[in-house]
Amino acid sequence: MSLAPGKEPAPASAAETGSQSDLAKSRMGCSKGDPFLFADWEEVMFLHFVVAPEVLQPLVPAALELDLFQGNACLTLVALTMRDFRPCCPGSAACLLRPLSQQRFLNLRTYVRLGNEPGALFLRGWLSRPWRAPLPSELFGLPYTFASMEFDHRAEAGKFHGLVTEGTKRFAYAATAAPGITPSRCAPHSLAEFAMERYSGFFSRKHEARVFRTWHPSWMQMPMDASIEDDSLITSKFPWFKKATLTSANFAAGFEHVWLGRAHKLTGSRVNQPSRHVLSSFYEMP
Repeated sequence: MSLAPGKEPAPASAAETGSQSDLAKSRMGCSKGDPFLFADWEEVMFLHFVVAPEVLQPLVPAALELDLFQGNACLTLVALTMRDFRPCCPGSAACLLRPLSQQRFLNLRTYVRLGNEPGALFLRGWLSRPWRAPLPSELFGLPYTFASMEFDHRAEAGKFHGLVTEGTKRFAYAATAAPGITPSRCAPHSLAEFAMERYSGFFSRKHEARVFRTWHPSWMQMPMDASIEDDSLITSKFPWFKKATLTSANFAAGFEHVWLGRAHKLTGSRVNQPSRHVLSSFYEMP
């Protein structure tokens, strides 16, 4: 079986297209039922890897096209904390998330396009257990697992650590920031811009592709010097991850008012009605 080639993004200036953040805000305004939920994103760590396109191509749903950066497929592990969930509309299903004081996440994603819409394809998510309740993983067929999480992302110290544990498997990382570095927007045409300036997320639920959309201002980030201390949590689920190479990392303080959209079904390249499963909101993240 021959693999469909990935797509190299054509360089475009903000003056030609508007920023990805501006385009995302406009796109969300055209999505039925969006925004659905508001939340705060805090202390976000991005760990970027590259791998040969043929490794990831079989994981991409037929409606989507693998996006490449300088000929490579890219993966990012994103660690963050979400707080202060509040519904966009009083009385909506999003009210069920309001009692949740915080939710920590680790996500593994790659990069795709739906026509001219760039996005992140979520391959797996690890979540802290809400209210320490004995909820089952993969509820509603969503690709996530509950795990123990410890994030120490104190920017003032200049040192960052993270540990995610599921049984005997772990993902542990450490990162440092260069002295004197201050947050700034991603450099044009950089890997950071390619990976971070994505406001649409895709995932598969029971082999059915779905999209959700988010909006916030453009990322203000700092480059990191990062290392992976243990990746057994990832490689036990995805053995091919051993072929991926860590190339860079970025840290962002986050935002206090992120717009989160519902999950919409995809049929081919069309977007259909939004899903009503509240748990889909857990995938509405960086």
